[in-house]
Amino acid sequence: MNPKPLTVLFLSSGNAARSIVAEAIMRHIGGGRFFARSAGLRPLPEMHRQTLEILQAEGIDTDGLHTKNMSEFLVASHLLKVDVIVTLSEDARQNCPAWPGDPVRVHWTVDDPLAADKGDVREWKFKKCMAVLESRITSLIKSRIAASQAELLLQLKHAAMVV
Repeated sequence: MNPKPLTVLFLSSGNAARSIVAEAIMRHIGGGRFFARSAGLRPLPEMHRQTLEILQAEGIDTDGLHTKNMSEFLVASHLLKVDVIVTLSEDARQNCPAWPGDPVRVHWTVDDPLAADKGDVREWKFKKCMAVLESRITSLIKSRIAASQAELLLQLKHAAMVV
């Protein structure tokens, strides 16, 4: 019997780059063990075009990806239990509210590609963002299935993913 997939919510400030990339990568490599979602504290109206371009260049499906507000998940928390919240910006880490069900909280510092003014720097930051997130998500996925929320927290701490 397969255990219920863990729901992981990737949270950033604008949900236009980092958290969308994380959601897409986890969907791509997570198999049936994880249900990935993303949101922003103050989501931008749409994803940045380079977010889609870099994902598509890597052969990662982008269907259904769009910006979402964190409040959508808070309101629906009685229907969709979030098991892990991964904050990807300092803003998200500091401003993520108390969450129903007390999910495990993880903070991964990931440089914001959209903070770059020059196109070549932004492209480099997107590639770095992609590599960092892919490495961390792969590490999480390769860990054995946790029997409890406490065990999951210990696994994430051991992998240096909890701050």
